[in-house]
Amino acid sequence: MQSIAKQNTLRLAFGVHRGPSAAPAKVLRQIDSDAQALAVSMRAGGHKLAYIAACIARSDAYVCQMRKGSRPIPERLVMPLCAATGSLLLRQYRDLQDALKAVTEAREVERLAAMLREAA
Repeated sequence: MQSIAKQNTLRLAFGVHRGPSAAPAKVLRQIDSDAQALAVSMRAGGHKLAYIAACIARSDAYVCQMRKGSRPIPERLVMPLCAATGSLLLRQYRDLQDALKAVTEAREVERLAAMLREAA
C-alpha cells in the first residue's frame, strides 16, 4: 500500500504527461544562448527552479548555474530539460546553432578552395 502512495505522489510531482511542444519561430529567432532558452522555457511554463531540478535529478544550484549561463548545459540534459519545461525551445536553439555552424563552415571551405584555385 505504501508503494502505491509513492507512485501516485511521483506521478503528480512530475506532471508533464505529454511531450514538449515546439516554440514559435518568432521566439526562437530572438534567443541568444542556451541559458536564455532554458530561462525562457522555465518562465513560460511557470516552472520553479526546484521543480526542474527534481525532474532532471540535479541540484537547484546546478540548474541555476545552467540558467544563468555560468555552467554549460550538457547535451545529455537537453531533452530532459525540454521534457521538464514542456518546451522544445532549447533543443530547437541547439539545432539552429548547429545548422548555422555547418553553413558557415561550408562557406569557409569554399572560400579557402577558391583562394587555392587562384594561387595555382
